[in-house]
Amino acid sequence: MILCGRNLDQQRVLIAELGTNHEGDPDLAMQMVGSAADAGADAVKVQVIDPERLVNKGQVERIEQLSRFRLSMTTYQRMADLARARGVGFLASAFDEASLLEMLQLVDGVKIASGDLDFEQLLTVAAKSGKPVILSTGMATLDEVVNAVSTVTSHLPKGQPPQDYLALLHCVSLYPTPLPQANLAAIATLQNTFKLTVGYSDHTLGIEAAILSLAFGARILEKHFTLDKGRSNFRDHQLSANPEDLRRLAEILRNFEEIVGNGVKNPSAEEREVARMTRRSIVAARDLDSGTILKMGDLDYVRPRDGLPLSAAKAVIGKRLCRALKKHEVIRASFFE
Repeated sequence: MILCGRNLDQQRVLIAELGTNHEGDPDLAMQMVGSAADAGADAVKVQVIDPERLVNKGQVERIEQLSRFRLSMTTYQRMADLARARGVGFLASAFDEASLLEMLQLVDGVKIASGDLDFEQLLTVAAKSGKPVILSTGMATLDEVVNAVSTVTSHLPKGQPPQDYLALLHCVSLYPTPLPQANLAAIATLQNTFKLTVGYSDHTLGIEAAILSLAFGARILEKHFTLDKGRSNFRDHQLSANPEDLRRLAEILRNFEEIVGNGVKNPSAEEREVARMTRRSIVAARDLDSGTILKMGDLDYVRPRDGLPLSAAKAVIGKRLCRALKKHEVIRASFFE
């Protein structure tokens, strides 16, 4: 799957989920795009919400908050332009069909939020768009994921394999998610079941679970992003990564293959030098005269490795020295008659 110009079979992608942490401030939203790019994000993602098409009109306070946090299409265009100028992808979660259709011209891919996994009309529009689709699977049973994948697959452009257009994110929809409930092993379950690109959308506090998800096979890593975790009492700030957190995540993600290594148990040249300094040599335990027949008590073992290894100790017992040795002088094979 290609996402934001990156082949996910060869690279992992870090998405900074801006969400609504901009709280409706266009200037702050632009600043967040730049800061995420500086920190090493591969993509930024926004949430596009028409309040009256998301929640019941009776939820007056919720509609008022969502309306305050809403950005204009002009701002989204500016954010997309800045992201691309910085070499960063631009993604969106849209929460109704009309908003999604309006955003398609701006985005490199479409994210379907966990709450909309069963919203077939929205899944259909996303699939028909020809853009990469990322399904978040919080709150879902495996059967519900199967149904969502089937819906998207059946509406992809004709002849397009789902492996090229569809990715799944393991997610736990608790804000924040307690670490014991992160269930990172579900990443492998999704990959084994669907044979699709799988990633992780992290809602835990801190970045530990996000880092661990890479070891479970996550190819996409999505983490909420804020410039200041204490900006307001809006819940998403506290569970978000700040620029320092995101920079650390990006560093680990970029170097993950090297960190994991090739599995061959063979010390590097650098480690062999450390071994020379920390492994021990056989030395004289005390001053020894020439002609001494060595006994176990004549031997001691100290760093660094500059002579016979400890494994040779039994072999030198009973041998006669052809020269005198001072205490802690390294014993060598040439010192015997």
